[in-house]
Amino acid sequence: MKLAKYEWLILLLILASFTLRCHSVFDTRFQPEILTQKYSAYTSGTSNFLSDDELYAFVGWQYVNGVPPDDPFNSAHPPLAKYLIGLSELIFANQALLGFMLSILTLILAYLISRRFTSVFPIALLSPLIISLDKMYIRFSTIAMLDIYPTFFAALALFLLLLSEKKWATPMLYVTIGLAISCKWTAAFLIFLPPVYYFLTGKRFHLKRYPLYLAIAALAYASTYAVTFISGKNLLDLIVLQFQMLTVHRGNRLQMGSPPPLWTLFNFLTGVEGPTIIQTIWVRPISPGPHPTSVSITTSNPETGLSLLDVYNPLTWPISFSASILALYFSAKKDRKNTVIPLSFLILLGALSSGKNLIWYLLPVIPFGFISIVYMINKFYAESSQRIRSKIAIAAYMAALITWSLYIEVPPYVKF
Repeated sequence: MKLAKYEWLILLLILASFTLRCHSVFDTRFQPEILTQKYSAYTSGTSNFLSDDELYAFVGWQYVNGVPPDDPFNSAHPPLAKYLIGLSELIFANQALLGFMLSILTLILAYLISRRFTSVFPIALLSPLIISLDKMYIRFSTIAMLDIYPTFFAALALFLLLLSEKKWATPMLYVTIGLAISCKWTAAFLIFLPPVYYFLTGKRFHLKRYPLYLAIAALAYASTYAVTFISGKNLLDLIVLQFQMLTVHRGNRLQMGSPPPLWTLFNFLTGVEGPTIIQTIWVRPISPGPHPTSVSITTSNPETGLSLLDVYNPLTWPISFSASILALYFSAKKDRKNTVIPLSFLILLGALSSGKNLIWYLLPVIPFGFISIVYMINKFYAESSQRIRSKIAIAAYMAALITWSLYIEVPPYVKF
């Protein structure tokens, strides 16, 4: 693939800008003693709060120190992302730095994917730029959460799928799919993309071998439980563990209630999480000194309000939904191989809209929704008879997007 003269330079500038936005990741220090104390206090009931990123940092440390991933630590998710968090702790003494590095690689993959359907410089660069401006992507690139890891593997899998004409790409694709799912089950949407791609592009040979390819993905998934097998467990134990994880997820969804249909889609399109009760809590130290031994706690009267997603962006999130539908339609008519880009976004968005889910579960397909925006921008520009006006419109949109990302803050709630 021959790149335009300055494309890599501009891409490096985008990555540098993204790194500056994520500067807090470099201040993170892994402190196993403190995390162990927090986890012990949480499990003993003396503390009622332990954030997810602290939990995953603690569990990752346990895993890389030999604890097999079939214990209560692993009651909800597969182990690979936690192993990677632990690896980051071992190498960098920083539980989030490896995740940040993979988020950088995801931006590069988004650019390479966009290069396959764009021909006009510098439209392909809009994909990593738009993704790098997304506040949810920035936030999850700087903390030890699981979701940034399947996001990277999903982008890599889609890139490998588009390279399926190369012999080495197909087995690597299914290894990558297995690894993505072993980070978090939300990446299971990847299973449905290859047969659609093979059918639309007439690759019947790959379509016939699809069951064999799934076996490769399953083997890659199972390999992340190597420590479990070494500790004496067998395949049946692994299958039982997967059903236990499924039971946990069903329980979590029931505990969170039954929302109206397409609730996650509504959250994504509007940035509104729903009605909430707002109460302010003031904590004031009583005893003197830098380390007070007692505090007074007072609360305000409860007030009703509307909870909002502070990472919401009206210039990308709802537009990515519409763009994905249009991109699916136009690519199915002309560039069939590109249908997997919007299709991946729509599959996971549809799957997660059937129950009460957290908005960041969509993170593995957010890049594909934004790439669909770029797909439509490319189509708009290529078919425009007024190129200067088109350039002005694209520039105005990007300027508005940059302004929103840098200067506009959505409040976490508004009072009625």
